[in-house]
Amino acid sequence: MAKIMLAFDTSASAISVALQKNDEVRILHQFAPMQQAKLILPMIQQLLADFSLTFTDLDAIAYGCGPGSFTGTRIASSVAQGLAFAADKPVIPVSSLAILAQTVYRKYQCRTIVIVVDARMEQVYFARYEVNQEGIACLVGEEQLCSPSDIHLPAGDDWCGAGDGWNRLSDIKANIYADELPSADALLQLAMLKFAQNEGVNAAQAVPTYLR
Repeated sequence: MAKIMLAFDTSASAISVALQKNDEVRILHQFAPMQQAKLILPMIQQLLADFSLTFTDLDAIAYGCGPGSFTGTRIASSVAQGLAFAADKPVIPVSSLAILAQTVYRKYQCRTIVIVVDARMEQVYFARYEVNQEGIACLVGEEQLCSPSDIHLPAGDDWCGAGDGWNRLSDIKANIYADELPSADALLQLAMLKFAQNEGVNAAQAVPTYLR
């Protein structure tokens, strides 16, 4: 298990950065559309300074690999790749849709979560997650790029939705958290599990996931 991990996501309208050292976690989360490239490195440096750490102290670097904003996912993957090359550290790519699902579970305790994120061009990114007994949001099926009309919703009303793509849908009888954004503390939780399962990659493999 990693003892010190840096994690960040810039796939949406927020910059979310977290750092875990042993059992202590600190997070910086700022709503800053179109400012990710300007702010992410200063936010990372601030967290490292708070812990009196340098990049060489990290065990791994985790990032939200998308899908999401093309520019945002490129920024996160580029930063992860650059830092990993410089510090010779493994990288943990984590789906930004999974991060959003984990964020929603941590906040609202909903165990069936349908993510719908606006992908522009009259399409959405769609994925369904079920939270397991360990409190981890697990993908059911595959992440998809599709038309809003092609989304298959769970039966009944014992589920919730998240993501700005829900603004394209109407008459949904479930709790919808359209304004929620991926949070780096949720990313840390997923990345720590992946690291423990040896799912880290080298810096060259720190690439975005677009689906399109």
